[in-house]
Amino acid sequence: MNSIDENLEKAKFFCELALKSGEHIQKANEQLGEKVRWFITSASTLVPIVLGVGYYILQQTTNYWVFLLFFLSLISLGSAIIIGMIVQRPTSLLVFDAQNFMNEFRKKNRIYIINKSAATWSDIFAQNREIINSKENYLYAMVGLICFSLLLLVIVFLMLGTTIWK
Repeated sequence: MNSIDENLEKAKFFCELALKSGEHIQKANEQLGEKVRWFITSASTLVPIVLGVGYYILQQTTNYWVFLLFFLSLISLGSAIIIGMIVQRPTSLLVFDAQNFMNEFRKKNRIYIINKSAATWSDIFAQNREIINSKENYLYAMVGLICFSLLLLVIVFLMLGTTIWK
């Protein structure tokens, strides 16, 4: 195989690799969106349950610590929902501007164009990956807030149990 054919095959390989990376990033973005929607739904479902349980608990005790923990639990769930809505807002992932690319590199040879397009796609997908990773960090914050809220409810139940059994 001569040098030109080898360079062409290598350029095609890099181009295919960049495209597969883009498909992977798109799929990861869709999966992340599904997870965020699931946690928004979970937190939204927990709010009325926590309110109902809280109403029952607050009738059983006058301890202000129970009220404070219950209130913090609701604040945590509300914060998780707000973070989820922020993450779900439409964000623009970068896209490949083919028209501009064709106008700019029309007179270059095929190997150069394929290599340049692979490099451009790779840069775009790297920036998109950063956007998705930041969304994932917000997802972890949502999960942490929901778990914190449930932990506070467990503490409230333990406090209620200790006051009832005295």
